[in-house]
Amino acid sequence: MCTAPDEDDGPRAKTAVKEEERRLRVGDGAALREFVAEPATGFRRGAVLIIHDIWGYTDFYKDLARRITAQGHAAALVDFFGRQGDLPEAMRAPERTGTKPEAMARAVERAQRLSDERFIADLQTAVDDLQSRGAARVAAWGFCMGGRLAYVAAARVRGLVGVVGYYGHLQAPPERLAPLQLAGEIRIPILAIFGGADPGIPADQIAKFHDALQTDKEFVTYPDAPHGFLRYGATTHRQAIDDALRRTYEFFMRVLATSG
Repeated sequence: MCTAPDEDDGPRAKTAVKEEERRLRVGDGAALREFVAEPATGFRRGAVLIIHDIWGYTDFYKDLARRITAQGHAAALVDFFGRQGDLPEAMRAPERTGTKPEAMARAVERAQRLSDERFIADLQTAVDDLQSRGAARVAAWGFCMGGRLAYVAAARVRGLVGVVGYYGHLQAPPERLAPLQLAGEIRIPILAIFGGADPGIPADQIAKFHDALQTDKEFVTYPDAPHGFLRYGATTHRQAIDDALRRTYEFFMRVLATSG
């Protein structure tokens, strides 16, 4: 998503066959919130790990997990900002607050306190945990900041069989890992989705990332779509949303196919 907290007002998905909110104990002893949704087949058809944007552990991504189960796969959302704590209640997506600039600034500041190294370790624990619960194959799906981290995970996390990035940033500050610099390390299939009207991810960066990847890859840029174009119930950019989701679910069906 990666939008202001007041812009998510679409219809919700049906409750999954099985849902639970649990604590995932990670390497430094922290217990991170995790929402897990399962279809009737449980983990037998693999699982998708959702990597959230700067708004973090929100209902938007819990709803997305439920939508994934409708495709036959289990899904998990981990609160990677668990050590940094929640934003003030009035700033949490998808609340209608009218405080977008302040909320955005607070969300960005919190995100900056999560190091890439800590994220990699936490995601590795999440992948290992899903595998121990019966998901023989695990893929990841990240958005905005989480899109960049999904590509980082493709290079640095063991056990992933594929990664989807929605408008994931390809460059990064010096203290961060940049997908453009890690492309040569990626060996798993990639689906990369971009908006052509997203000024933060220019076409030349997308082309460089595409050319640097020596793996199974699919890149799609929707010419008029902005950053964060995925919305529930949106009519604007509906064609891009529908096509991106179709490609995403087909990708997961393919990379997770040998599970069960």
